Amino acid sequence: MGRLIHSALSIILATGLVACGGSGGDEVTENASINVGADRDAVEKSELIINAQVSPPGGTFRWQQLSGPAIEGLPSEEQELALMLPDVKGDRAAQIKVDYRAPDNTLVSDTLTINIASANQLPQIAIAQIAPEQLPSQYNDVVTLSAAGSSDPDENGFIASYLWQQTEGPQLQFSAVDEATLSFRHPLLDSDTTLAWTVFVSDDEGGQVSTEYSLLLNKTAQVVIANAGEDQQATEFDTVTLNAGNSETVSGQFSCYWQQQSGSAVTLASERQCETQFVAPDIDVAQQLSFSVRVSDDLNRSASDEVTVSVQRRALGLINDTGMSACFNNSQAISCDSTDFQGQDAQQGRDSVAQRLDKVGKGDMAFDFTKLNEFADELPDSATEFACVRDNVTGLIWEVKQANTHTLPNTDLREGQNHYSWALNGEGGVLIGSERAPANSSCPSNVDCSVQQYIDEVNAIDFCGGANWRLPTYVELLSLVDYQRHGQAHMISPDYFIHTPSVSLLGHLNYWTSRTSVDGQSLSQAFIIDMSSGNDLAYPKDNTAYVRLVRNP
Repeated sequence: MGRLIHSALSIILATGLVACGGSGGDEVTENASINVGADRDAVEKSELIINAQVSPPGGTFRWQQLSGPAIEGLPSEEQELALMLPDVKGDRAAQIKVDYRAPDNTLVSDTLTINIASANQLPQIAIAQIAPEQLPSQYNDVVTLSAAGSSDPDENGFIASYLWQQTEGPQLQFSAVDEATLSFRHPLLDSDTTLAWTVFVSDDEGGQVSTEYSLLLNKTAQVVIANAGEDQQATEFDTVTLNAGNSETVSGQFSCYWQQQSGSAVTLASERQCETQFVAPDIDVAQQLSFSVRVSDDLNRSASDEVTVSVQRRALGLINDTGMSACFNNSQAISCDSTDFQGQDAQQGRDSVAQRLDKVGKGDMAFDFTKLNEFADELPDSATEFACVRDNVTGLIWEVKQANTHTLPNTDLREGQNHYSWALNGEGGVLIGSERAPANSSCPSNVDCSVQQYIDEVNAIDFCGGANWRLPTYVELLSLVDYQRHGQAHMISPDYFIHTPSVSLLGHLNYWTSRTSVDGQSLSQAFIIDMSSGNDLAYPKDNTAYVRLVRNP
């Protein structure tokens, strides 16, 4: 809108005297003004003519832009402007100002707002299938559609967003629906099927267009794909999961039926569930278990697949565990799931899988014993008369004592109550520190009551099929201790190691081992294990203790 600005009015009055009489007159200057007219509306990238109307003429002009997008043609000193309006992203407004200096040096001004409308051109959509290279696509091919060829006809415009909306065909899993490309896998189809989408493309100015796009997919040779999963590695006693959940049918609905084909027999949690489990069996050597699954759709069309589970032996060692089945804190039994007291005996080792072990014989927890007769022949576990016991974990054969039916020293050779001093022979003769208790003192021997004399007498009768009986090592004897029996009369299985003497006889249940205590001086002590407590102790060799012999088969 124009604005008229007037200069101050100057009135000059003059009075003169002439000699012949008087005369007088007035002189008024013209007010300076400028007007560029009303605000203008125009379209981007068009030419706009603006003319400044001024009074009086003959002065100078100066045009400048005050705000808005830059306009070509400014600044200027012409009375009439031919402006080229800029390309705008959305409607914009620009304000310009003109100063006019009249011939008498008076300065007047006017401003003008130009409302520039955007003339956005809508995008042009182009869609093409760009994958797979070999057409037509087959089952499981990755199909890719692309709208990247779409364009914005505006000189400095660009495509800002894409949106794919499926309108026809089976529900599919797409890589993304808001990108230039759309990818999916060719699904199972029992007939040629049309897929259709509405595709929306928007430019940087918010202009949006859409189009319909359709694609014909051929039916597949198969209508059911069974997938038993990848082959697996497991360790015996692991819980193994079989999962056919990635199988496919046309409808997406299916049922499963599992069967074991080879390997040690296992029990499936549910053979008619697509996901089932089993416990890897107790094995002697690594082996492979194979399973098949039959997958059926709702029309009873089916297909099968197989999976192999390679089972390795668990590293349980060649020695018995502690026999513990419970976990404890500082004062009482607790759940083995507690995170405050982790890594306990019951949580690891052979006892942790005791209920899953395929034992040769019997025994508490992971202990595995077989009763043998006097010729080392196997007996049923129900036998009440037996001469020795084979430990099926270590393979060792252990002496079983005779009943304590007599009074020392008039006892039978192998009565459990007999006790001996520590004396052993080595490759070079009698071992240092050996002590021989007197004959007929704590045993029925007429030579002496030492461990070596007892070994010699037992080997002389070829007891239990062998003449290689010896004193057990520290570790061998410790392997018989069942710590789960803590607090009972003794900590060795009463079912297999019968005729164990009472603690009251000697005040202890110390049993000799072959390990000498290295005390750095006389080597006068050897280790015993107390079968009433499970503790070990370096014990003077001249003292007497009980003996349980062992031999290798």
